[in-house]
Amino acid sequence: MRSYLQVFISSLMSGFMITIGATVYIYLLSMNQKLQGAFLFGFGLFIIIHFELWLYTGKVGNLLDNKPKYLLKLLVCVIGNMLGVFILSSLLKTTRAITPLFIDTASNIVASKQNDNWWSILFLSFMCGIMIYLAVKGHQKCSYSIGKALIAFLAIVVFIICGFEHCVANVAYYTYAGIFTPITIIYFILMIIGNGLGAIFFDAMIKLINNLKESDKGTN
Repeated sequence: MRSYLQVFISSLMSGFMITIGATVYIYLLSMNQKLQGAFLFGFGLFIIIHFELWLYTGKVGNLLDNKPKYLLKLLVCVIGNMLGVFILSSLLKTTRAITPLFIDTASNIVASKQNDNWWSILFLSFMCGIMIYLAVKGHQKCSYSIGKALIAFLAIVVFIICGFEHCVANVAYYTYAGIFTPITIIYFILMIIGNGLGAIFFDAMIKLINNLKESDKGTN
């Protein structure tokens, strides 16, 4: 039970960090500084990685290395992540920090998602899952400090500039915009599935490549 409580609290903190990243991104986007905003969004993930916090998109890629009960931890994680984002973004929304221009920008972000089709949402989420997997695993595998920072930040820049869908970050955009409809629930489910499939797919391909390399060595 304590392990799930630890996951939940860690997930809440991750949600707070993602909220900070999403908030600074919206601010800079509202000033037509999308690239700078995409880069600073990475601060949230960088903190999550270094403090080893639970973020769904960063942990789901480990599914193949764990027992089935890991799925329950992932469920606790995604709930904690989304709750953390909702709490902090809701509190920030009551302060003078969130301006009308900020809300308009968040609303435009959400409108583009709401007007999209389900297949696009799913596939863009799949691609985001791959990028976050690369950010986390690349950071772990890189042997030098600058490389660790670069891969974490660049993966975030790529997924934001390309418009890939991150199920946790999107909670902040929707909360700031104040837009929640029946299709929102469906799209968030698709985002969670897509993020998971993207990370698991890439992890499976890496494992397959490594296994083939080992098999090839054994035959030579």
